[in-house]
Amino acid sequence: MNFLSLITLIFAPIAAAILILIPKFPNHQVKVRRFAKAFASLHFIYAMLFLVFFDTGLYGMSYEQELTFFNISWLKSMGISAKFAVDGISLLLVILTAFIVLITFVLSKMHIRTKHKLYYSMVFLFESAILGILCAKDMFMFFVFWELSLIPLYFLISQWGNSEARSSAMKFTLASFTANVFLFFAMLILYYYNFAVSNVLTANIDSLSMDESIYPLWFQIFVFVNFLIGFVVRVPFVFFHSWYPDIQNKASAPVNILVAGTLLSTGVYGLIRFNMQIFPEVFKLFAPVLMCWGVVNIIYAGALSIIQPEIKKIAAYAQISMMGFVMIGLACLNQVGFNGAVFMTLSLSIVFTALYAVISSVQFRTKTTYLTALGGLGQVMPKCMYFSLIICFGAIGVPFLITFAPKLMILSGAILSNLEEELMVKIVAIIGLLAIIFASGYIMYLFYKVFCSVLLEQWKRLKDLSPQEMSVMSALCLVIIYFGVYPMSVIQIYQSVSNFLLDILQV
Repeated sequence: MNFLSLITLIFAPIAAAILILIPKFPNHQVKVRRFAKAFASLHFIYAMLFLVFFDTGLYGMSYEQELTFFNISWLKSMGISAKFAVDGISLLLVILTAFIVLITFVLSKMHIRTKHKLYYSMVFLFESAILGILCAKDMFMFFVFWELSLIPLYFLISQWGNSEARSSAMKFTLASFTANVFLFFAMLILYYYNFAVSNVLTANIDSLSMDESIYPLWFQIFVFVNFLIGFVVRVPFVFFHSWYPDIQNKASAPVNILVAGTLLSTGVYGLIRFNMQIFPEVFKLFAPVLMCWGVVNIIYAGALSIIQPEIKKIAAYAQISMMGFVMIGLACLNQVGFNGAVFMTLSLSIVFTALYAVISSVQFRTKTTYLTALGGLGQVMPKCMYFSLIICFGAIGVPFLITFAPKLMILSGAILSNLEEELMVKIVAIIGLLAIIFASGYIMYLFYKVFCSVLLEQWKRLKDLSPQEMSVMSALCLVIIYFGVYPMSVIQIYQSVSNFLLDILQV
């Protein structure tokens, strides 16, 4: 549709950020917050319109558009352009990002007490960066937005977190920068080697698929590994994960939600768009390794989750653990597993956004996140407890809730996989089943300790959820239930992308 513009969708939040920072814009927390929520609401509705008019049967990208400068492409002579487009996967992640930003603004009222103009402008800048990552067709434009996302996130963590947040923000920035060196190095090598072979300068991701008859296998493996390092840090996978629990424990509650709901999914998107799409033969070669890595992720991070003393860290390690299922699904090399991996990425973003929303409500009232200091809150916060029960059930994969279908699909994909290591695949499927039971244990333990144990004296006067919190919890729980009951409503949106990628993999 002519009135739908990806450039408007991506850059509108930047315009909102600039508007907020203008000196003449009212420096009043209520006015700034209301403007931010109103703009985020309109932006979310605008993002939803892309889905309404999206052709789910289209075999490729849709809504393609280029940002030109006086009708000239950006670095045209070098084959680099500011082209944007979406397919089923990226469109779902775009809508998810707009939705989570809106939720973040609704919950910011309770937690953000200072520097309101800077805070809301940084969130808008971060949103634009994430949308640019998801929509970029040019790999250097992808990298520009990938790097841009670090700037506002550093300030969001350091300025509105606890007393140790600055060191955590710096740790995250350094870890990300190191990973980005590998990522940019891989892009440069790919760009120049492609030119040496084809005599065409291009950075278009769709034009860079590696033909094994032209590009030697050693070269493909070398570039593939560099891309892999660049993306697994952000997912994050063991053993590149330590920054995530650290920042989640020390950042403010709205930033917890923003990171859990949007940042990690961009790492998975990068793996799909670059490692899987550009290097199909190498991806098939590495599939057994990636599947084993997924199992290690589930077990190792799950074990760490159990021993954590703080609920934010328990949630962070639980999310890392469950991202292992995503890696297993991608490594299955079949449609069932791939569809499950994408659905799992979306599901975990929703579920852990909801879980951090619960944690934010508890932390706001008790001023603590230590398990030993909490207990029996269900007696004074019954609404919060009932919402939390739905969210925890959704996290562990209870039937007819959002993570049940993707977990089932991933395990089915592992069993049906045609990988040569048949015994290893069966072992992975068995471990996956055990991991679901294991996950049920530590998630429900968290629920029990916070809401169902003995109520401490100091918490007897706590108030239940506010109307803002009720609206957020209700919306998230409706999504958890709806997509659990009707998972095909999500899968059919990216089914054509799944077919496209599996055709490239020739499986």
